[in-house]
Amino acid sequence: MNNPKMILFDYGGTLMYEPDFEPMNGNKAIYPYISENPHNVGLEKFGTYLLNLFDEIRALRGELIEIHEHTFLRNVLEHFDMRLSISIEEAEWIIWNGISKGMPTPGVVKMLSMLQQNGIRTGVISNLCWSGAVLTRRLTEAFPDHHFDFIMTSSEYIFRKPDQHIFDMAIRKSGFDKADIWYCGNDIEVDIIGAHGAGLYPALYDDRSVPSKIHEKNDLMPVDFSYMRIGCWQELIDIIE
Repeated sequence: MNNPKMILFDYGGTLMYEPDFEPMNGNKAIYPYISENPHNVGLEKFGTYLLNLFDEIRALRGELIEIHEHTFLRNVLEHFDMRLSISIEEAEWIIWNGISKGMPTPGVVKMLSMLQQNGIRTGVISNLCWSGAVLTRRLTEAFPDHHFDFIMTSSEYIFRKPDQHIFDMAIRKSGFDKADIWYCGNDIEVDIIGAHGAGLYPALYDDRSVPSKIHEKNDLMPVDFSYMRIGCWQELIDIIE
C-alpha cells in the first residue's frame, strides 16, 4: 500500500478526548459573564433550560444535521433577555473549556510530527456544534508545532458525518484526488463507513486505553469492506515509515 498524500482526522476520541466531560460545568463557567439579567434568573434555572433545550434540538435535528453553538447560545440568552459582557465567540470558548478542556490521545504528538516530517498533509473533520474557529484554537493550543491544512466542524457545514457532503467538501479543500487521502477516526459507523462511502481509505483508531463508550458500539458494528485498524498511534507510524 502506498503512503497517503494527506490524512484527515476526526477530533473527539481520535486526536483528543474529553475525560471530565460535564455539560453543567459549562453553564457554571459562563454564568459570571452575564452582565444583564433583568429577570434575575439563577444558575440552576439557566443551566436546566439550556440543557433541556439542547436535548430537544438534538432530537429534532436527527443524526445528519448539525446546529451551531452561536445560534443556540443566542437563543438561550434572548429567551431570558440576558446579555453577556464578552463576545459570543469568547463565550463559546469559556463554555467548552468549562465542560472539558480536552487531552491529546496517547502518542498523537509523535504521530503528527512523523507525518509532518514525511510531507504528509493533514486536516480535521469533526462532528461538533462548536465552531471551526474554537476547534482550531483548541487544536493549536494542544499541538502548537503542528499545522493542519484545514479544520472543519459540522456546525459550519450543516451536515454531520457519515453524510457524504462534508467529506466531499474536505476532498475539494485538500486539492488531492480522493485515492490519495486516508481518513482516520474512532467511530466505525460515522468515520469508517462515512469515509468509505466518500471514496477515502478508512483507518479506525481503536486505542482501548482511551476511555470511550464507542468501543462497545464498534464491536457490534458489521462492516463488509476492508479498512485499517490501529490499536495505537505507534502502529500508524510503523505502517508509514
